[in-house]
Amino acid sequence: MADQPNNPTPPPDKPAPAPTAPRGRLGRLRARASQPLPRPKSNRGLFILVVTVGGIATVMAIGGFVSLKYSETASFCSKCHTMKPELKAYKLGVHRDVPCAECHVAPGLKGWVKAKINGSKQTIQVITGKFPKPIPAPNHSMLPKAEDTCMECHSLEDISKNGGPMKVILQPSYLADKKSTRQTVAVVVRPPALGSSTNTRSAHWHVEQEVDFTSSDEHRQKIDWIGVKYENGRKKEFIARSKANVSSNVKRDIARLKKDGETTRMDCIECHNRIGHDVPAPDRAVDDAIDEGKISRKLPYIKRNSVEVVGANYPSDRAAEDAIGDLEDEYVAKYPLIAKNHKERITKSMDELKVIYKLVATPEMKTMASTYPSNLGHKSAPGCFRCHDGAHFQVVKGRVINKTIPWACTTCHTFPQIGKKVDSVSLLGEPADHKARLWGFKHKVKVASTNPAGTSCAQCHRRSYCANCHASGAAKVSHDEMLYQHPTAAEKSGLQACSYCHQATSCARCHKGPILKSKKFYSHTSPAQR
Repeated sequence: MADQPNNPTPPPDKPAPAPTAPRGRLGRLRARASQPLPRPKSNRGLFILVVTVGGIATVMAIGGFVSLKYSETASFCSKCHTMKPELKAYKLGVHRDVPCAECHVAPGLKGWVKAKINGSKQTIQVITGKFPKPIPAPNHSMLPKAEDTCMECHSLEDISKNGGPMKVILQPSYLADKKSTRQTVAVVVRPPALGSSTNTRSAHWHVEQEVDFTSSDEHRQKIDWIGVKYENGRKKEFIARSKANVSSNVKRDIARLKKDGETTRMDCIECHNRIGHDVPAPDRAVDDAIDEGKISRKLPYIKRNSVEVVGANYPSDRAAEDAIGDLEDEYVAKYPLIAKNHKERITKSMDELKVIYKLVATPEMKTMASTYPSNLGHKSAPGCFRCHDGAHFQVVKGRVINKTIPWACTTCHTFPQIGKKVDSVSLLGEPADHKARLWGFKHKVKVASTNPAGTSCAQCHRRSYCANCHASGAAKVSHDEMLYQHPTAAEKSGLQACSYCHQATSCARCHKGPILKSKKFYSHTSPAQR
């Protein structure tokens, strides 16, 4: 038997099985994607490929940039009907030409991503219909810092130079009487200590120091604790009277307030909180319309009636228009002669009230002027009086002392001059004798009549100013009645007269809770806010 060869020839390989064709549309797409792109066979082909890809990339980049910029404009934000109240206020404001993102989006990639995530959440709420009514005011701690927004255009150094600018304010106002009597309110917002014997400071002092405050209120209309650190390192702290349980030791109260509330550093938007979306108060809007001749004073009680009708809470725009129509019918029924001779004035006035209502309220989002209180000044909301109310006492070594944050009229501006005509504004501070608790009853010793001419009182007051109080009935209230039953006396004499010198916060200096049936004063709020 012949020997077998050491290296036998291997059997022929079996043919490889044919590849299985991909099944379904998704499988075919995957198969195509896995195949390598064919290389261009010439330089011309390579050039065409580069140009095509580059063109597509350029178009996508430009389109993305344009879309991004558009998403930061009011036109884009207003596409959601939930933003209707904010958009109306934005168009009325001084910043109506500033894109939304300038104030609402922090600079840099981090700020952009944060804003887009927040916007995506809001988009989901709109799509699902699960958005709050009204839309809550933004938490200022979530907004960009003032140095990244306000200070991009405004210089704090220029604003506060030499204590800040001196500004004369002349504001027309109309009474709630039958003739809607016109009067002028005149004040001078002044630099520190100008014409005052006290060491006053300008409003922008608050952002030049380190001022922290604590509030448990969503809208920060109630300030519980304030801490101040001065440039020289000295510190002071104050606590609201209503938050101090035992005045001899408030350390636990302060600790509790800081734990339960939100502590914030004072910056521009704590006072200018509605600078981009300020909704005018009904009282102010009606005054402006009367002053511009859009609402006629020939109609009896038109100021009072107008504020009541546009300041009320309605379920819809149609309900508001019906209420304004009822007011027109009321004039026809009660004053037929006026309706006959001034029919056109009535129609024009009612049309203007419809316009005003649409500016100050949005029923579908349950918003009114009082929904978003403005902290600038103290005309339609507490504003400055959140701290400067005479009811925030200084704390020294854990003990409350009888010293408050300055709260007098002359702290920031001159004493208001109010009357049918204002021919001068005094820069003098409040005289020492005016600070006496019973000055309201004893000032008649200085002047024997309501005409201060020829007396030292004439430096600040005119006859019309005296008449504001004496003609209201407040001057007829006895000392004992005012001392022991002043809430009743205030209601009887008329809140409008009292509110020239006193605000609701004045009551808080002694009382923890509201004591007046009308919660707020007429001259600074609408009926819906009372």
